[in-house]
Amino acid sequence: MSTARIGLCLEPLDVLFFRDGRPFAAATRATSGQPVPQTLAGAVWTALLTKFGCDFERLAEEVRRRPIREAVLAAGTPEWLVEVSVRGPWLARSSVTDGDGPDVLVPAPAMLHETKKKDAATAQGELHSLWPLETGMTLPGWRPPAPGLRPLWVRTTEATEIVYGYLDRAGQAAMLEGRVPPREHIVRADELFAYDHRTGIGVEPDRLTAEEGQIYAASFLALKPGACLYAEIVFPPGHADAATGLSTLHFGGEGRRVAVRPVAPFAWPDQKPAGNRKPFVWLTTPAHFQDGWRPRCLRNHLVAAAVPGDVAVSGWDLARGGPKPTRFGVAAGSVYFLDSMPSNLPDSLADSDEDRRQGWGCYLQGVWTDD
Repeated sequence: MSTARIGLCLEPLDVLFFRDGRPFAAATRATSGQPVPQTLAGAVWTALLTKFGCDFERLAEEVRRRPIREAVLAAGTPEWLVEVSVRGPWLARSSVTDGDGPDVLVPAPAMLHETKKKDAATAQGELHSLWPLETGMTLPGWRPPAPGLRPLWVRTTEATEIVYGYLDRAGQAAMLEGRVPPREHIVRADELFAYDHRTGIGVEPDRLTAEEGQIYAASFLALKPGACLYAEIVFPPGHADAATGLSTLHFGGEGRRVAVRPVAPFAWPDQKPAGNRKPFVWLTTPAHFQDGWRPRCLRNHLVAAAVPGDVAVSGWDLARGGPKPTRFGVAAGSVYFLDSMPSNLPDSLADSDEDRRQGWGCYLQGVWTDD
């Protein structure tokens, strides 16, 4: 029997707040970031553990002294729950549908650039794509970050800059085929979400009165009408109906919830190399690698890479009752050009099994021409 993948549309019931690892208290300002895979995975696993009778006090005790699989069993829940994996989250547009599922959007790949010189009428630059420098060509002064890596090259004399935003399915398909997508398939961030700025005041815990001078500000994530979040849960064989009845999730901080609507799994575009074409992979969620920016599973196949930056991730470990150590990973939108596809490549580029189950390192596969 094979695993079962189900899609979920997550529709916020309020504004959301996703913290990073920095302290937040009175007399400070904080801005919500985008939700990361471990936050979603924690919400999904907590809901499933609750549904199947987990004793959370017992789990908190057991997880401190034994592996998580054994701790879950000791807390009175079935062993198969440890095998449940989560993918995402991704922004999506629920108003643009294919069947009963949303149009899932992914961060634009770091290979997609536009000219800095903008059109006077549209205030937009001409779109271009970066590709590895042709075989046999050299770039004076190039110092590869790893032996044998090629620089990325754009075929224009104009100065360019990275494109920020999200690509819809048609835009994803174009990039994966080695084409620059039409501008209409690039979705700006301000079309999907905004920030709700709020001000509050610290409260004296003993007297429950306002503390003088302890004003704080917070900016909450507010999705625009028609926007939602999309996620996938992968269940082990025989447990595809385990999410039945899951109508809401604790997600977004401060007791906030999102409504959960089951949808058909998104039909992710995919391109396999043929002829003289070679593969590339495009991260759609962030990922942590022991080698910094480079996935270990691609180590012997890498030709070039476009990595737009890193992300810092922390969080709170509910089972262990303390903060998680801050980790740095590569951002979604990173692209890795390969000379060939590794055999038995998993569904995630993440180095560890735990990160894969949480949804780090999800990717799309496309093709490029080495000429």
